[in-house]
Amino acid sequence: MEFKAVIFDLDGCLYRGEIPIEGASESLEELRKMGFKIMFLTNNATKTVEEYTSRLNKIGIKCLEEEVLTSGLATSIYLAEKYGSVKVLPVGGKALEEELRRKGHNVLNWREKCEADFVVACLDFDFNYEKLKNACQAVYNGARFIATNADPTVPVENRLIPGAGAIVAAISKATGRKPLVVGKPSQIIMKVALKRLGVEGFETVVVGDRLDTDVKAGWRINALTVLVLTGATSLRDLERWRGVKPSLVLESVRELPKALRRL
Repeated sequence: MEFKAVIFDLDGCLYRGEIPIEGASESLEELRKMGFKIMFLTNNATKTVEEYTSRLNKIGIKCLEEEVLTSGLATSIYLAEKYGSVKVLPVGGKALEEELRRKGHNVLNWREKCEADFVVACLDFDFNYEKLKNACQAVYNGARFIATNADPTVPVENRLIPGAGAIVAAISKATGRKPLVVGKPSQIIMKVALKRLGVEGFETVVVGDRLDTDVKAGWRINALTVLVLTGATSLRDLERWRGVKPSLVLESVRELPKALRRL
């Protein structure tokens, strides 16, 4: 099997918080020399593509804007391709709003909530009861509910913090509506990634630190899946896991070039 592209998760895979994973930059450069196309794919929608590109380059990981795909951008692309320009009430920060606007969507404020075609929720560091109430009222009035992702936690330097899934669950509980999830493990974001890379799923390696998102997403597109142990998942978690197992388990991304050469 000839693999042509590697899709990397970010949080917990290439860095934790502001600290890069040791050897990540060198491994990526080696993979590029081996001829792999690279994509950085994150469920975190709190930053724009430009912000993620700047952040990666700042910590020594060479990156182009076209190599970055966030769940916020993927959601915006999905809505545009399926429904055209729509009215969206966002539960998220400026980054989500920017990604929605760049694809031609009308981003509403809380006064316009009843006009929304969609409520789109992601990790929101300023989430409060007022935002919860407005999102729920829009859904009560017929807006469809979309989550950029449903990750329960986000890994930072030496701990986990609540993720978008906690916010999405609050809206879902209050409305009785389950959201359409665009981010991993959904095939929606993976199909966007494959299209941008110009490859098929079986030609792809998917690398991440979560079994329920990264590994499952890779499995769904028939990719080679690699779990790294630098983020949310430990070996004990893997032993207890009853879902889809990764193709490979590595201590960190620095071992990836060697592992792929063996294959």
